[in-house]
Amino acid sequence: MEQADLSTEASADVHHQATLLRAWDQKYTQLRSGGFTGSVSTLRNGGVKLFREQMNRAVFQMGALPATKLGFGLPVRAAGRSYICGEEGNGHSLLVFSGRSGFEFLSPDDFEFYGIEIDTSASASDDPVFLAMVRTLEDVITSSSRAIRLDAARLGKLGRLLGATLSEEGIGDRLQTWPDHAAAFNRGLVGWILDMLQAAPPESDNPPMRHWDTITAVRQLVSQSSSCPSSVAELTVELGVSRRTLQNACQEIVGLSPVQYLRALRLSEARRMMEQSRSVTEVATQFGFWHLSYFARDYHAMFGELPSKTLERVRTCQA
Repeated sequence: MEQADLSTEASADVHHQATLLRAWDQKYTQLRSGGFTGSVSTLRNGGVKLFREQMNRAVFQMGALPATKLGFGLPVRAAGRSYICGEEGNGHSLLVFSGRSGFEFLSPDDFEFYGIEIDTSASASDDPVFLAMVRTLEDVITSSSRAIRLDAARLGKLGRLLGATLSEEGIGDRLQTWPDHAAAFNRGLVGWILDMLQAAPPESDNPPMRHWDTITAVRQLVSQSSSCPSSVAELTVELGVSRRTLQNACQEIVGLSPVQYLRALRLSEARRMMEQSRSVTEVATQFGFWHLSYFARDYHAMFGELPSKTLERVRTCQA
């Protein structure tokens, strides 16, 4: 096994943040106004990767992991509710991101998350016991819900273990210093998680999915339609839902009015398109911002910089 590698990358842009977990093929949308700050600390230890992700703004995440990657984790700090594929997740839940259908995840403001990514391929380890445990873990996780409710005390211990492992002077530092312990740590971690999961209570009490399909449909309409909707009235016609249904869905899931949610999606897509465009006007128009002064105002309020500044920075990076 190669020596463990501990590193931290910081980000001041939500779209850059989405790239920091290399294998996750993610797309992020910032939902709350204000400058974005985030970071990802990663410990690679053979076939296991542990990470801590921190973000100050509410973010809608969409992505998928390769078939050979098992990804899950737990929130350790959040200023609001989170949802994984429509299921509410909290400090007592293990959130599962693996699966053929990919994932959709809503994280609130001031969010901190400890994650675990495991390579399930036969080449990931030469320890047959570890590989057998990983296979069992994969079976257990993929047969459960996306938000697995666990005993709070056990989950708290797991959070403290991961936190200590990812600290610069914690377990991670010792794994780098003593590589002979790396394989034993991986086996112990997977075994501990299996013990928790196999002792977990039935999950029939999970709250029902409500309004998630509506929220997803709005996002898809904005990001995939050749004609981006710019009003709530247009959304209700496109989606075939009432204004009240749309209002209830947005308030229930993202804590925003339909107008605020639609504006956040359009602004995020506009910011993403800055990397492919030569003109602020072109981008604004594409997403229905016909008054450029209003677009600049809303864009600055959301991201902490004017769209012209974003375009200038993108051009400098591409030069």
